[in-house]
Formats: sequence, C-alpha cells, structure tokens
Amino acid sequence: MRPLKSELNVRDQELLANDVEITGISETKEENPHHIVIAVATKLGLTLEDRDIVSVKRVGTTRGYIEGELRPRPRPLVLRLVRRSQRDDLLRAARVRRHLSTVDMGLPGDTTRFYLNERLTYSNRQLFFKTREASARLKWKFSWTRDGKIFVRREHGAASHRIRNEADLQKILGINEVGAKE
Repeated sequence: MRPLKSELNVRDQELLANDVEITGISETKEENPHHIVIAVATKLGLTLEDRDIVSVKRVGTTRGYIEGELRPRPRPLVLRLVRRSQRDDLLRAARVRRHLSTVDMGLPGDTTRFYLNERLTYSNRQLFFKTREASARLKWKFSWTRDGKIFVRREHGAASHRIRNEADLQKILGINEVGAKE
C-alpha cells in the first residue's frame, strides 16, 4: 500500500511542475490576481504576459489572524504557467532577490514581504515541514526543495541527501521519531 501512495504522490507532484505559490501578498475583495502576478514578475525583473499564464487564483480557506495583527493572514496565490522554464525563471529570480516586499508595486494594502516557492503536494508539504523542523533542531544548515523533491545538507560543501519519506528523515538525520533525537 505504501509504494502505491508514494507513486501517486510522485505523479501528483509532476502535475504541479508548472505551478508557483506566492505567499504574503495582502488579499482584497477587488483584487485582480493576474495584475498581482504581473506586478510580482516585474518586481523580479521578468516580463510575464497574459498568454504565459494558464491560471492564477487564491487557494485554501480564509486563514486566521496573525498574532498582533488586525487582519487575517492572506491566502496564497497559486500561479500555473504555460511552460516550466518560466516557472524556473521566476523561482531563480526570487532566490536572487530574497528580501522581496510589495513596496513600489502599486498593490493595495500594507507593505509586506512576500515569497515565491514551488508548489508541493499536501504530503510533500507536510514532509518538508517536518524536515525543516528536524534539521533546524539538529543544526543541519540547509533544507530545500527542487522540482518537488526534498533535500537536506549538514553544512556548506557536505553531501546533500534526498528525503523521500519519514523513514529517510529518520535514517539520514539520525532520529528515532520525527519529533525526537536518538
């Protein structure tokens, strides 16, 4: 049963190969998601046209309030592009400009930092969360995703390890349970 779930997860992740998730941009009732995405691409120094966009929409249920804030957290924008190379260009540009904010973008709402990430399946998102949590606790310096795959590296120059499931997480990071150190 486990191999079948794993195979389905891999196929589901392949379906998200052209998707980008944009988090942190304020949500308003009158917003135009296409305009927001084009403004984000411009901020990154890229040109994105309407014909490059398959779809863009907010996903998920309305979120709860951030501690100390008067507004709920905005839902992420999910952008599906025509070509994967466009997605890769967007993610590469976002990595170069890590400290992005909505300043000078002409968007309504407060100036906030926003982030672009590849979209992950629910299973991969949960596994990546556990991986980041465990690697931070155990002082591993790097955890990242690339093409829907999860990786960790103990320190700069060390070998990278792919995390496929919780068993890999336990084996590679040396923990009995994902929540505890040996």
